[in-house]
Amino acid sequence: MLALGTPVANGSISTISYGTPADTGLGGSNSTPSPLFGTLVNFDGKAPGTVLWFDYVSVGVASITETTGAGALFARYSGSPQSQSNFVGTGSHENGGVNWGWDGTIQIDLARPASMVGIGIMNSLGGPETLYIYDSTGFLLDSYQVLAGSNVYPIITITSGAYDISRLVITGDFFGIDDLQFNAIPAPGAILLGSIGVGLVGWLRRRRTI
Repeated sequence: MLALGTPVANGSISTISYGTPADTGLGGSNSTPSPLFGTLVNFDGKAPGTVLWFDYVSVGVASITETTGAGALFARYSGSPQSQSNFVGTGSHENGGVNWGWDGTIQIDLARPASMVGIGIMNSLGGPETLYIYDSTGFLLDSYQVLAGSNVYPIITITSGAYDISRLVITGDFFGIDDLQFNAIPAPGAILLGSIGVGLVGWLRRRRTI
């Protein structure tokens, strides 16, 4: 059964559902989220430490940044409640003597637009966390208030099937993210090669029937 989130914006071209998060950090046996699709970024390829905006360019993430400012620490941390070993979060930081307790804004820009994305959100208890979805022009497609929980996995799908999702922005209090998934539109070269391959198969079939 899929639980629906609460739409916060007036968007109608995307829907939110909830899959099964990875839970190895909670003593469970799911090492990956479900459903599994496209490219999975589990933030485990590097040691805990500062997250640089270009760390995941090679796998299709154009940039990943923390936009709140005010001295917020943005880093990889060990001990993920989702898939071990690392997760990404804003950290506990102080501003003017006030501890802001892991609140912040994480922005993820994809190198190529996707029609389906998933993002693990952990400790969604102090929030609420809000997930914003933008297209390549910066237009807000939809925004959703994420269901509260110690380990949730919202999945955003463009109902028309179009590849429109280019940016995710997650805001909230005391949260981390893990297990980013996206099914980016194929690169133009891959589409061309696929078309050539299909055409070649058709040509060979026609030759066999002559």
